[in-house]
Amino acid sequence: MTLSPETFLSFGQLSNPVLAYSNWSIKDCACVYHEPAESFYLFFSAFYEDDGMVRSHVVEVATKDFLTFSEPILHLDGKDEGWTGMCSPEIVKAEGVYYLTFNSWGDQAGRPNQLFYKTSTDLIHWSEGFQPLAANLTQGNRAIDSSLIYENGLFYLFWKERTAEDRTRLASSAALSGDFAYIGDGYPQFLMQDGKDNGLIHENFCFLKVDGQWRMITTDYKKDSFAFHNSYLYTLKTAGENPLDFLTWESGYQLDVQQESFNADHRANAAALYDWRKYDGHFYLLYAGNTENESFATRGHNRLGLSRSKDLLQWSPAGQTP
Repeated sequence: MTLSPETFLSFGQLSNPVLAYSNWSIKDCACVYHEPAESFYLFFSAFYEDDGMVRSHVVEVATKDFLTFSEPILHLDGKDEGWTGMCSPEIVKAEGVYYLTFNSWGDQAGRPNQLFYKTSTDLIHWSEGFQPLAANLTQGNRAIDSSLIYENGLFYLFWKERTAEDRTRLASSAALSGDFAYIGDGYPQFLMQDGKDNGLIHENFCFLKVDGQWRMITTDYKKDSFAFHNSYLYTLKTAGENPLDFLTWESGYQLDVQQESFNADHRANAAALYDWRKYDGHFYLLYAGNTENESFATRGHNRLGLSRSKDLLQWSPAGQTP
């Protein structure tokens, strides 16, 4: 179904940042377009002062046009479960069910961050409580930044686990409620277009399938540096028939997102990429931008930007319609 551009989203009427709060720093965005409701459902980490300290919260809001947004539909802080906060939402749909994954936040002594998920069939009503995710592999270890691929009846789970250094791990399961089978660890092999690794740290993975080929978007940056968080796009080297295949990605390049006043420092941090070509012929990129990294517990005052592209190479920010 291809809609007219104005029917799907009046992109030319928008301006970045498309979503901002004066007293919240928002990042780690994820999004679903729900056809029956003709609405976009956004999920993000919201950092703000809560009980005398900056905490992270997982928040969901809805919009039909990226001009006006609902009050939070979901607002998770983890206090009732004794956690300092909740962070890093990602969402995937499988067999008619939406799976929202996230992790606890705050690095409590003796209680490391853990992975959780919730489920919904309509993006409004969610399962009760926090269900542990891959606890048979992660319990007792610091685990963050979960992201899922659903392929051939299996969930492939990526997450970061802190050992001697942060390491990406990959496991699979037929159901999120069950045990996960360990596949591999270490940073996946990310090769650039010249066949070499860019030597950067990779995190905030987001996956999508484009014309039958899996793509991965990551935030890449220098180790021990909060500066220059940018988005890179990689392609799975093979068709993904073997689970180990999901550890090798190639043809990477940095996405050329335009610098604007709201993203003069972190230009495109913790981005999420969506193939909405069937609606108006474009890919859409949601990302966090800031101008400093001192406020909000060194996250900076992040706000969300929106850009789109027809070829994953040339990007136009909200309001610009080439």
